[in-house]
Amino acid sequence: MGKDLDLPPPDVQPGYRVLVSKGPVRGPASLGDVRLNKGITWVNVNCVADSGTRTITLDIETVGTFTLECTDRGIGNNVNQLDLAEGRSGRFRVTTTQDVRWAADIQVPE
Repeated sequence: MGKDLDLPPPDVQPGYRVLVSKGPVRGPASLGDVRLNKGITWVNVNCVADSGTRTITLDIETVGTFTLECTDRGIGNNVNQLDLAEGRSGRFRVTTTQDVRWAADIQVPE
């Protein structure tokens, strides 16, 4: 069921712009190195599994890791807010199995 759904990119938060994005793709991928400034940053992913429930992990080295579930019951929209006390840099990676289709981004203030 999930493989037949269109997978849009995450919605852009008002007052923010997309710093990096990727998708829709299947399985693990790197979105490259990112430099995040002090303050609010959004880490978002839309995902769907071909069958059942699967795990997807979004990891920004030195900043944080989010582990979420994707199902075959429709597109999961996951929005994660970071409030950084200081700027940081790190590689942004998404880890999941080939039966998960996803689109992810990082959004920073305009």
